[in-house]
Amino acid sequence: MKATLEIPDDLYRRVKARSALEGRPIRLVAVQLFQAWLEAPAPPQQAAPPEETLTEADFERFPWLKTSRKYLKPGMSHDMDDIKEAIARGSAAEYAEKLAANRS
Repeated sequence: MKATLEIPDDLYRRVKARSALEGRPIRLVAVQLFQAWLEAPAPPQQAAPPEETLTEADFERFPWLKTSRKYLKPGMSHDMDDIKEAIARGSAAEYAEKLAANRS
């Protein structure tokens, strides 16, 4: 099977020079590298990082979290985008409930 690989110019020149010195075609070098990589033991799987939870200290340190506390769930990421999304979803649901209650 043919495959095209993008290789940095400097790396290709070095591989080409060494393969010429050793009298091995670049194709053979590539096949040997792929075989060696596949035969090598696989690296151990990394465990997923533990889920972070917001603590009382976090709420004290970041007062703005207190106002949004009802939208935050245990184990939720501290990533700002995740927090913003949870707040937006929660406040939109509350607003929809208030609208529905006012219509009836």
